[in-house]
Amino acid sequence: MRILRGYVTRHLIASWALVGAMLSILLLLVRLLDEMDRLAGGYTATKAILHVALTLPQQLLMLTPVVVLAGTLAAFARLEQSNEMTVIRGSGVNKKRLLGMMGIPFLVLAVALWVTMEWVTPSLHQWGEEIRNEARGNNTLEPGESLWSRAGPTFYRVGRLGEDGTPGDIDIFVFVPEHQLTRTIHAARAEILGQRRWRLHDTVERRWEGNTVMVTHSPELTFDGLWTRDELQRLLLSLDSMSPSVLFQYKNYLDRSGQVSDTHALAFWNRVLLPLATIGMGLLALGLSAKPGSRRSGMGRQLGLGVLIGVLFYLGSQVAVALGQIFHLSALGTALFPLVCIFTAAILLVYRLRW
Repeated sequence: MRILRGYVTRHLIASWALVGAMLSILLLLVRLLDEMDRLAGGYTATKAILHVALTLPQQLLMLTPVVVLAGTLAAFARLEQSNEMTVIRGSGVNKKRLLGMMGIPFLVLAVALWVTMEWVTPSLHQWGEEIRNEARGNNTLEPGESLWSRAGPTFYRVGRLGEDGTPGDIDIFVFVPEHQLTRTIHAARAEILGQRRWRLHDTVERRWEGNTVMVTHSPELTFDGLWTRDELQRLLLSLDSMSPSVLFQYKNYLDRSGQVSDTHALAFWNRVLLPLATIGMGLLALGLSAKPGSRRSGMGRQLGLGVLIGVLFYLGSQVAVALGQIFHLSALGTALFPLVCIFTAAILLVYRLRW
């Protein structure tokens, strides 16, 4: 039985690798074509290729359920075409044992996904973003992009961040509870002193007192309640470059500061539930493909079926996310809904499987 388990596992891994390689090549070409339109200045084609190569693993990781679904379907189709599934059934392997054979590679894959999401792909993605940012000049923000935050009635904006994390082009807007603007501050740059205190340089301050506007120019001004250095670094990270632990911390920061955290909460739960979604897709593939007499369903047809179901799953997940944000539904419930659908369909198909 150990030899048979290893044989089935090798077929599964080979099929997953094949589908993953095909999807990687497709995504690589699409990303490269998109990135070539953004070449300018020091951002050359070589750096664009390096940027895409480093950020692609995170994108591919989120498509692991689709890869496992299509790969598992292809593996069983290949075994059926060569009559090996008939031999496996004839050797006394029942449905329970077949599930046990698939359980080990699925569990190993789930653990590998957890480790990769937390410690590997976020670092690669950040490295890729740093390469592009450095090539574009001393500003880690996209052209026209700003960082915004709020603490009670005060709003903050940072329009420029140097490679060393030095903020510049800073605006502060102070409102009273009646939503009336009472004070604004603009600073050319700032130093982060610690404990949420910044020293602003070359400031222009405006205060509204009745119908009078008081304008004050100062070489420097200290202001409390802004970001810490660590929080500012997290603000620079895109969702794709955040590990699940960083997403959780940043979501809590947004909650504490009274900001909307739905997007980051959904991203966090989608990452946490990704290994379970992968296992569910594998079980779904088992229920769809491991059938006696399914020899006519060739590898190409099974791959097509897997891609179709994977696309439907991806689109359904995106629709669920959009509806969850529109109607302010629970982030956990929104992320769980596609997963529940997958496992429900997989359990029904496996239960009805005549093996």
